[in-house]
Amino acid sequence: MKQVDDHRVEIASSCLDGVDCIVISSACTFPRHAHDQYGLGIMRKGGHVSWSNCGRVEAERGNVFAVSPNEMHDGVPLGGHRVWEMVFVEPETVARLVGRNAAVRELGFAAHPAPELKGYLEQALEALRYADAAAAEESLTSLFSTALLAPPPIEEDGPSRETRLVLQRIHDLPASPPSLDEVAHLMGLHRTSALRRFRREVGATPHEYAMQIRLRLARRGLARGDSPADVAIDLGFADQSHLTRAFARQFGLPPGSYSSANATILQDRRRWRGL
Repeated sequence: MKQVDDHRVEIASSCLDGVDCIVISSACTFPRHAHDQYGLGIMRKGGHVSWSNCGRVEAERGNVFAVSPNEMHDGVPLGGHRVWEMVFVEPETVARLVGRNAAVRELGFAAHPAPELKGYLEQALEALRYADAAAAEESLTSLFSTALLAPPPIEEDGPSRETRLVLQRIHDLPASPPSLDEVAHLMGLHRTSALRRFRREVGATPHEYAMQIRLRLARRGLARGDSPADVAIDLGFADQSHLTRAFARQFGLPPGSYSSANATILQDRRRWRGL
């Protein structure tokens, strides 16, 4: 169990590639951020309120809540401390479980008391705890087929062409985020207008969005075994302490602890497979 201030994170070993199970106990407020994976969780204690693509969301004890890949969201505790358990699944794994057509869709809800979804999710979490790969795969297949194959939400047009230019620039050179002047130039707007439009269409400022991309790339690098110092250099952080502060604020534990936890998971997976 890793701890940063009043935020405790437990990363459990997983018997399936592309699947992570995490238990979080926290009274912290999370800034707007996004994940690479689909995430489905259960609020075990307390609750929280957040902003997401679905609008304002309140998750109470017992609710199932969800987040789609690249969906910006934040989190504020309701009444203090809360505890939740999450399963994060890579899109490629979801595609293998329920098909590629379903795996490109967004989860159509943010928080819900749905007993069917909760039942499948509880089964999946239990199977993952006991390293029962077959049971976990079946439960996750039922879970995502129910969550993703429901009637799709009404689609919106998405970001404007000007905003997409900035997004592309950030993804092309994540280690060198664009200045506000460059953002304004790309969008053909005054700095203030460009900032306002980007935030309205994306849910975060260009700087916040670029930081999310860098931190997600940092998480991947650490999971591969790269050192925090190398990750900080590769992704353009001022120094390792800058990476440490940003990473801990985002994920609830410092890069070194995340690396150690993932090394343990990798060892457990190899042992379970008999390699």
